[in-house]
Amino acid sequence: MRFSGLSIRQLEAFDMIMRTGSVSSAAIALHISQPSVSRLLQDLEVDCELTLFDRTKGRLIPTPQAIMFHAEVASSFKSARELMSAARNIRDLRLSRLRIGALAAASLDLVPTVMRRFKNNHPGAIANVSVRSSSNIVAEVASQRLDVGIVDGGVSMLDTVLVNKFRFPNVCAMDANHPLTSNETISMTDLQRFPFISLGADYMARSMNGRTLLERLQGNIEAETFQSFLACGFVAGSDAITLVDPLTARFYSKIGLVSRPFEMEIPFDLAIIVNQRSKSDNGAQTFIEHLCAQIGEALTTMSD
Repeated sequence: MRFSGLSIRQLEAFDMIMRTGSVSSAAIALHISQPSVSRLLQDLEVDCELTLFDRTKGRLIPTPQAIMFHAEVASSFKSARELMSAARNIRDLRLSRLRIGALAAASLDLVPTVMRRFKNNHPGAIANVSVRSSSNIVAEVASQRLDVGIVDGGVSMLDTVLVNKFRFPNVCAMDANHPLTSNETISMTDLQRFPFISLGADYMARSMNGRTLLERLQGNIEAETFQSFLACGFVAGSDAITLVDPLTARFYSKIGLVSRPFEMEIPFDLAIIVNQRSKSDNGAQTFIEHLCAQIGEALTTMSD
């Protein structure tokens, strides 16, 4: 490599002569012959139009020009080493800055668990996690203000890149003291006996089974909310029951709720999206690998 007539090899030879004090020692350190070192030094002096050494009695005595020039060379080599260090840090994700958007259901337990794994492997990486609506996350990923989005798979993902999509069955969630906790599976007849907290027609009507549930429970609906964690809050300490994604239900099982399978499958789709820039980002790809692995574990646990 040459810079305006200078080559890195010339500068390495000059630097090593200055450090070791002789051509022979520089040749040993650089693993090349003495004539090669001498030739590189001569070419450097010609290219720089400087007299770098006084050649007296077979010895090389650095001139004042050589001393000043070596200070610049040493500084340049230090900068080059810093660049290599920065490259290693970038490659190893030590300088990675990752912007993640997650819907509420994924933010309760899934994302924190994945972030712990990601940070254990890449402690220098910095992540910013925002909890937003799925439509807002899609817009932010598309405009490159977010790198990775974890969204409801039922929304439009226009101008983003779909990485993966997972399907879970929604489950019935209720208070630990609810009469239906003795059931292994909840039926439509069971639900018709109690107040129901709905996630709203827009969500439930995505599937035929969801539309059927809304029709049959129209008189039982006590409240509607599009947030699954609010639905769980409504049923806590009451005789109401709700149908939510298993991620939220599993989180609330730690604080007094119980979940049971529903006899009719009403799906919850979770999608992972990126944009054209972040799809090739090492940090984003590594995070997504951890995320997919954790979701796979969750699906396996739920099927057991």
